[in-house]
Amino acid sequence: MNALSTHLFWDIRREAMDPERHAVWLAKRVLEYGDWSDWQELVAYYGKPRLARIVTDIRSLDPQALAFCSVWFDIPVSSFRCSTNPPFRQPS
Repeated sequence: MNALSTHLFWDIRREAMDPERHAVWLAKRVLEYGDWSDWQELVAYYGKPRLARIVTDIRSLDPQALAFCSVWFDIPVSSFRCSTNPPFRQPS
């Protein structure tokens, strides 16, 4: 995990991030702000099956990242938590 881009940790101390405890946070951060090498690092660390379980549990995800994950893992968009959890909307 030391190979991840430093810009992913602009708001936290890198050494405070536990890749096991913060797996969902880390996957979301890489999907939305990382580059291809960061993604490859996640796949190498977690393995594709486990990473698929991690990303399907993300509460909110950029639409492009969601589409990428759906294709990469061959999982329907409807199987992702973020597709069934609409963002909070103010009442009219």
